[in-house]
Amino acid sequence: MERIIRISSLTIDLERVRAIKLNNFNNVGETNILNIEYNTRIEYSKNPFTNEVEKNEIQDVITKTYPDFETAQIYQGEIEECWREYLNEK
Repeated sequence: MERIIRISSLTIDLERVRAIKLNNFNNVGETNILNIEYNTRIEYSKNPFTNEVEKNEIQDVITKTYPDFETAQIYQGEIEECWREYLNEK
């Protein structure tokens, strides 16, 4: 199983996936949103004002809105199946 997959115009790094969630509703009123959450990554940067190196934790999330719940569920299932297969081969 490849580490990087492309499903429903999304490019996903299966090595970094932490969770795959399907939301029916959010604050803005959009529905059928598929969220792919990645593991937290650490980034270090030098503050130009203090010259100190600062540590930042970044949580990446890929989101895609679908026209209906059934379509979103289908793609969620496909991605979860690929993720499971990748983890089993690892």
